[in-house]
Amino acid sequence: MKKKLIIAWTMFIALVFLPSTVFSWGSATHAYLDDHIGKREELRNLNEIYGGMANDVFNYMFNYPAYMGYLYYQTHNEFLRVWGIARTRQGKSLAYGFVSHNDMWGADFTAHHSGLTFGQNEGYIIAKAKILKSILEQVPEYQALQLPDPVAMEVAHNLVESGVDLLIKRRAPLTGLKVAASAILRSPELPLFMVKAYAEEFSDYADISYLEAAKIIASTEMEFRKRMILYGQALMQDEATAIQLISEDWAELAIGFFAMYGIILPEGTDLIPLIKFGILQAMVICAGDFDNEVEATINFVNQQLLLYGIVY
Repeated sequence: MKKKLIIAWTMFIALVFLPSTVFSWGSATHAYLDDHIGKREELRNLNEIYGGMANDVFNYMFNYPAYMGYLYYQTHNEFLRVWGIARTRQGKSLAYGFVSHNDMWGADFTAHHSGLTFGQNEGYIIAKAKILKSILEQVPEYQALQLPDPVAMEVAHNLVESGVDLLIKRRAPLTGLKVAASAILRSPELPLFMVKAYAEEFSDYADISYLEAAKIIASTEMEFRKRMILYGQALMQDEATAIQLISEDWAELAIGFFAMYGIILPEGTDLIPLIKFGILQAMVICAGDFDNEVEATINFVNQQLLLYGIVY
C-alpha cells in the first residue's frame, strides 16, 4: 500500500512539474555540442554524440508518466553512475557524452536554468518558449485547443528545441548524418550501462522485478535509438522536407503527450500546419542569437567537465 501511494504521488508530481523540465536542447543540438567537445577520433566522437543524446531516452514514455519522471531524474541528475561503470574506450566515450548532457552543470543547465547569452536565470530554451507561446496564443487554431498553461508552455518548449535543431542543421549540414550514424554505430554497452546504473532502484521504486525494470530500460533505449536514426535521416533532407517530417512526427507524438494530461483531441484534428508554423516562428525567434548561446554552452560544458574531473 505504501509503495502504491508513493507511485500515485509521484505520478501527480510528474504531471504537475514535468513541463519545462523534460525537454531541453534538441537531440541535434546535443549532437552538435558533443561533436565539439571530447575526442576527435571518428568512432569515439560518434559514441560521445550518442551518449550526449541518450539522457533523453525516457522522454517519450507518455503512457507511464511516473516512470518517465523518475527515469528522467535519474539520467539527468544521477549521471555519474554511468561514468563510474564505463571501462572500455568506447564505453568511456558514451559515458563522457552522457555526463556532458546533465541538468545540474552540463548542457541542459543553460537550456533549463540559466542561459549564458540570453535567458539568464531561466534558461535559453525556456525564455524563447515564453516568447513563442505568446505568439501561438494569437492563433485561432491554437486557441481552439484550450491547453492548460503548463501544457501550452511545454508545447512551445518542444517547438523551440526543434527550431534550434533546424538552425543547427543550417549551420552544420552534416549534423543529421552524425545523429543517425551515432545511433547506428553506438556501442552496445550503452543499454547495459543504463541497466546497471538504474534498474535496481527503479525496480524498487516501481514495485516490479529487477528483470522487468531492466527490460523496460533496455527496450526503451532501443526505441530511442531507432527514433534517432529516423530523426537524423529527416535532418539530412532539404530544410522544407525536414520541417515537414519533424512536424508529422511531433503531431503523432502529441496524441500521447496530450492524453497524458487527459486531453483528447477531436477526431480529424490536424496539428501539422500549426506545428510547422510554430517551428518556423521558433527559428525566427532564435536565429539572431542561438549560435552565440550554443558556442557559449560548448565552452561552459568543456570547463565544467574539466572542473569535475571528467576526462579520459
